[in-house]
Amino acid sequence: MSGRGGTLAAITTVALSAMYIVLLTSVMALLRTGLVQTPFGQGETADLVLGVLGLAFLIVSLIVATVVVTNAFALVTASRIREIALRRLLGASAAQERRRIALDGLRLSLGATALGTALAAGAALGVLALTTQGDGMLAGAEPADLVDPLVVVPLLALQVCTVVAAWRGSAAVLAAEPVQALGLAGTREAGGDDRVRLGRGAAAALLTGLALLALTAVAGAVTPFAAFLGIIAGTVLVIGVLAGANGLLPRVMALLGAVLPRTGPAAIARRTLAEHPARTARAALGVLIGVAVVSMFVVATASANLSLALEYRDTEFQAQADEVLLGVLAIIGGLIGFVVLIAAVGLATTVALNTRLRAREIAVTRILGQSRRDAGAAIIIESAVLSLAAALSGLALGALLGWVGAQSVIGVALTSRVVTPAVPLPLIGLVLVTALVLTVLAAVAPTRFVLADSPVRAFARA
Repeated sequence: MSGRGGTLAAITTVALSAMYIVLLTSVMALLRTGLVQTPFGQGETADLVLGVLGLAFLIVSLIVATVVVTNAFALVTASRIREIALRRLLGASAAQERRRIALDGLRLSLGATALGTALAAGAALGVLALTTQGDGMLAGAEPADLVDPLVVVPLLALQVCTVVAAWRGSAAVLAAEPVQALGLAGTREAGGDDRVRLGRGAAAALLTGLALLALTAVAGAVTPFAAFLGIIAGTVLVIGVLAGANGLLPRVMALLGAVLPRTGPAAIARRTLAEHPARTARAALGVLIGVAVVSMFVVATASANLSLALEYRDTEFQAQADEVLLGVLAIIGGLIGFVVLIAAVGLATTVALNTRLRAREIAVTRILGQSRRDAGAAIIIESAVLSLAAALSGLALGALLGWVGAQSVIGVALTSRVVTPAVPLPLIGLVLVTALVLTVLAAVAPTRFVLADSPVRAFARA
């Protein structure tokens, strides 16, 4: 069951990512065609801004897809650990098993990419039909305006990211011991360091990313080329967050867990979060990345919208500025929806993986007298704390990246040279509540599956 769920999650993620990539490049090409017809499309600035936005969206999609597919293949590997252990008992090496899983990832990626590309082509034609109605800036656009030959590059990058994700997700192969083929050992996570620490590499990436973001904000007041530095800065910072998750997220969870009761299921959830930082950090990354992406685009678009509205208010360009902003915001809103969908798939996958890895641990606590109700409550509380910690961290990261992104793209075009920060609190609150609800709901199905059998049978099956 878990293995099929992981495979389906990987296929869905890659197909959505491919659809996202093709649709993004098509829409950006269409926007370039439309902007040429307006005063804002004259010169090289419009192409530069759209190029930066497109590159940023592509990098975000590849990062999110890599995180989700890694966890999906970790789930697949965890569910097949005994099968893998049996092959290793018969002479297969860990390297051979991991290569086999990586090849499976490539085959899966090619098929899912073909599906996503076909769906994107149809969706792009639908967008063209909707946007060319009337006499707006996209009137007269043709299907040929949707074609961008450079779409091949991010699609190839998606294949590479999927293979790398499959390889990373198969790390549990290294822990597959022959005894597990006999069902005498439980599934456990491999490759994780259960210590709350921030490595030197992660710390260096975090500090470098923050320094580059500060430089980007300053440079954004001088040149629109600062946006390229912003992409590098944001990527370095996110790499630091991913690499240092074991040292960052458990500390946030500990702060939130401090308010939980010291007895009952809440105490068990609190202790579990503290004892397995690598596992909880991995599960939380899906939520953190999803919330960070949404927050980044929400803050960036809201800040840019407010700043440009103030800049062109009561001028002859106000009507055209409103039309351009409305079109860009509508497109960005649709693209955010894709990222949210991918992140939601990742959320369900990581929660399922987290519960799968805890199957034997849960069975032991039930053998020792814990009721099914208390065990389920402990998992739900743990998921809620994990989600809230990850969502708050993602909100902080996304808001920072969003404002710096807006500053780097349009700061030089403003009279004040500084983008006015705008954080739509109702929308941000909706993001936090949605992340919390989705995490808890995602924990229900795997929890019921783990608790369905008697403690002894669950222990044997784990």
